[in-house]
Amino acid sequence: MSLLQPWTSWIFLAVLLPIIIHMLNRLRYRTVHWAAMIFLLKANKAATRRAKLRQYLLLLFRSLILFFLLWAMMRPIVGGWLGSAAGGAPEVVLVVLDRSSSMEGRAPESQESKRQHALSLLAQAAKQSAGSRFVLIENVLRQPLEIADTASLGAMQMAEATDTAADIPAMLRTALDYLVKNKPGSAEVWLASDLQASNWRPDSAEWQDIAARFTALPQETRMRVLDLSSAGGTNLSVAVKSADFRLARGAADKGQLALSLEIKTGGTTGTFPLLVTRDGAKSQTDLVLKAPVQRQALKFDVAKLAEAGGWGKVELPADDHPGDNAAYFVYRTPTPLAAAVVATLPGSGASLRYAAAPDKTRTDRMAELLAPTGASGIRWKESALVVWQGPAPEDAVAKQLQAFVESGGVVLAFPTGAESSAGPLGLTWGAVENSGKELFRVTKWDERDGPISNTDNGTALPLARLEVSRRQLVHIAGETAHVYATFADGQPFLTGQRIGTGTLLACATLPEADWSTLGEGFVILPLVQRALVLGGTRLAPPAMAVAGEWQPGEVTWSSVETDRRRNPRWHAGLYQSAGRYIALNRPDGEDNADTVARERLPELLRGVKLTVLAGALDLKADRLQSEVWHAMVIATMAFMCLEMLLATSKTLIPQRPKARAAKPVEKKEEVAV
Repeated sequence: MSLLQPWTSWIFLAVLLPIIIHMLNRLRYRTVHWAAMIFLLKANKAATRRAKLRQYLLLLFRSLILFFLLWAMMRPIVGGWLGSAAGGAPEVVLVVLDRSSSMEGRAPESQESKRQHALSLLAQAAKQSAGSRFVLIENVLRQPLEIADTASLGAMQMAEATDTAADIPAMLRTALDYLVKNKPGSAEVWLASDLQASNWRPDSAEWQDIAARFTALPQETRMRVLDLSSAGGTNLSVAVKSADFRLARGAADKGQLALSLEIKTGGTTGTFPLLVTRDGAKSQTDLVLKAPVQRQALKFDVAKLAEAGGWGKVELPADDHPGDNAAYFVYRTPTPLAAAVVATLPGSGASLRYAAAPDKTRTDRMAELLAPTGASGIRWKESALVVWQGPAPEDAVAKQLQAFVESGGVVLAFPTGAESSAGPLGLTWGAVENSGKELFRVTKWDERDGPISNTDNGTALPLARLEVSRRQLVHIAGETAHVYATFADGQPFLTGQRIGTGTLLACATLPEADWSTLGEGFVILPLVQRALVLGGTRLAPPAMAVAGEWQPGEVTWSSVETDRRRNPRWHAGLYQSAGRYIALNRPDGEDNADTVARERLPELLRGVKLTVLAGALDLKADRLQSEVWHAMVIATMAFMCLEMLLATSKTLIPQRPKARAAKPVEKKEEVAV
């Protein structure tokens, strides 16, 4: 506890005034011993004791009235939400800092980001726990780092801005591991975050385990959450979804660059300038934004592509969130992509092979059709995609297929056509269903991401035109399956699952005339081509990756933009090494403004001693502590009431003994005899 008016501490001597007045008042009387009074005092001994008790209580209450009144005038403050309780400061304070990309947003009319504001508040609050050890856990490395001086927290490299995402559950697990390993006597966890839903993952089942582990700790542990989720100001964000270089016919280094961008406006519409930098040359175009989320396609002619490829970035005007105003891209000569189609039905096999390589003149798209018995001949190391229509493979092929998808390949599975049979990679196909008079219609699908998302110019795939008369639903083991499209009755049409670094996709119908119109090509062609491109990332070094997820390894990478200090472990940007370029961008989830409601935090951390400081962006660092003079005034009034009651009460006032009434003397009558 500290004082806002410490200069007034000398007036605490005024608390002695009631005692001094009492002593001076006693000097006014001179004691005279009178023998006759001794018997009276003994007779009124109990009343005398009550009188002394009353005087002492009055003296105490009057002193306390002055004490709390003067204390209120000095404006005492305590550590507030981060302050230590009466038991003293904790032995260890774990500072869990969210320094993800979204934390660089600013509140309106503020000059500092949410991260900078959090560091100021944490450094100020740390002064109230001077006897504690401070340990920093941030979202990139997630390694506990002991802090020698909390005042330098804002200048530390491990507390600077990043373009990464944050895994809040993983950070709390790191905090738990530290507490279990080091066994401090008491601990507090100070968590500073903007409560972004993509980072908190509130629907994850791991929260139950985290809460249980916190409540099971033997030492007293409290958690304080600094809520920085207040809405920011104006914000536009841009992301590069793809950067494809398409060779011109008959040319080895000439072609066209196609950029697919996604712009999020937060509700703002209008025309905004977009600055495009390509291989150092800058150009500007106008974006007409009409929706909160909008796709934009840009195309550029490339006269000659360098051997290492090309690079560039797109930029929006500065706003209240500078961290999402730029996105980076790298483009190269396309890698030849090969697909292997394994099918038991000839019609399905022919349609799927054509969808994988529709143009026979293009040497960068190749596909071979195999029967299930010849699947062992697949060139696994050269293939980007395996399309499987049929029952589960034999054990030897199943192991090769598992290794293929775990290493980054893509498997696209189609129904067997037989009743209730097993498919590849643990898939289970249900019974074949006939639609009857009403066809099965695809009514809902993911238009923003995945293999059936909208085209580069924002046009949706015509899935609603698809006519399905027969289907075979699929079951994928595990809880990580994602449904990309559903029928009108809610059953999945296209399902996907991540396996290792690869992807498994499963479609619920066949490209056969008696099954659906899938074989007509308007859906299956983009579906197979996108799956092929996705699987092709395993065949060449990545051109674009996600900051914080991509690891530079032992190779030294330098920033292409030499005027900016960048670290490839957590900063987005363009980097080069030995004639190779790579573009790192922030994760897609960082552009999602959805947050976790603070009312859900006690539910996620059920049983944990939790305190949440809401509206932290409006809190000044020097006001983080709480003034308690209001409580002192209330205490003063309470003691004044007690003093008044005691002064007017007759309970402890000595009463003069009541005189006994004289007994009447009975008169005896004399009778004359």
